[in-house]
Amino acid sequence: MPRLLLLDCDYHEETMLAAARKLLDEYGLDAAGKTVLLKPNMLGAWKPEAGVTTHPSLVRAMRVALEEQGARVQVGDNPGLAGYGAIERCGRRTGLAEAAGDGFLNMARDWERVPLRSRFCDSTIISRAVLEADLLVNLPKFKTHMGMVFTGAIKNSFGFIVGAEKARMHTLAPRPSDFGELLLDIYLVRPPDLVIMDAGTVMEGNGPSGGTLRQVGKLMAGVDGVALDALAAHMMAVDPHRIPALRAAESRGLGPLELNSLQVEGPFEIIPRFKLPMSLASSRLAGILQHAGFSFIARPRLKADPRLCNSCGVCEKHCPVNAIELRQRPVFNRSACIGCYCCYELCPEHALKPRSVFAMLRPL
Repeated sequence: MPRLLLLDCDYHEETMLAAARKLLDEYGLDAAGKTVLLKPNMLGAWKPEAGVTTHPSLVRAMRVALEEQGARVQVGDNPGLAGYGAIERCGRRTGLAEAAGDGFLNMARDWERVPLRSRFCDSTIISRAVLEADLLVNLPKFKTHMGMVFTGAIKNSFGFIVGAEKARMHTLAPRPSDFGELLLDIYLVRPPDLVIMDAGTVMEGNGPSGGTLRQVGKLMAGVDGVALDALAAHMMAVDPHRIPALRAAESRGLGPLELNSLQVEGPFEIIPRFKLPMSLASSRLAGILQHAGFSFIARPRLKADPRLCNSCGVCEKHCPVNAIELRQRPVFNRSACIGCYCCYELCPEHALKPRSVFAMLRPL
């Protein structure tokens, strides 16, 4: 039975460092003389208070606590933004580069093509730091996700993938159920030695960047990322089977997902009236509509809010299937769109909005 810990915590330096030391002790992570990679969620260039990325206080505390053990600590991620200097820019804006001290990595500079046990492809490009670290500590952010319902430990492993390879992964598995399975395939390339989820400030609604924030004040930890994601689902009052990556994990005998099969220590509480994404990606009604032939209803639809859109071109640049053309505002090719929501999650102004609930229905 997976042992999962919940700690009450805030983002103050002393409180977070005490929590980091406690969690390393509880899970007996022996890091002396080893290289440890801390893998936060660094989706894009958002400030810490936006609640989009792993809070730098957790990264700093983990670095200090591991260095106290005699570890060599590295911090890195491959954010969604592409282009020269994007990783350094994201590191500065999020505060994660400063939190990493001398250990901040540009993980896109050194990579390797590795075999991937997946029905979608037989290999992919992974940052070499992920493969060569003696220990991997996954530091996801507790957030909703328009396409995957929830982004946690499994989804955070997508940051192993370098550059344009992310776009290829999206095109290989466009349906949410398929992409959830592919995320699990990537997660299993290098399962973490420890997962600590930032649930101090969580995101509900239309995450992973445009949702609303809730103060929960928790750290969640375990060595089993699947079980920890399942616990997060229960905190949201969501059946874990509605989350594509977790459903794929259970089909392979990973987990468990049921709350009574998890050994939870600490103050577990369901977050009251937690809001899910408008995409209703797990809706049973979506599948019924799709099978009935209403594909025009099931196809995701976004529009740019003219009050917010500044025509920066991020959405056009990062669409994996070139389904967006920037004129005065983004114009979407609906037939080409695969519903990956890359444009939505990377828009720095949160200018892309779902048109309506029914327009966002899509099957898993």
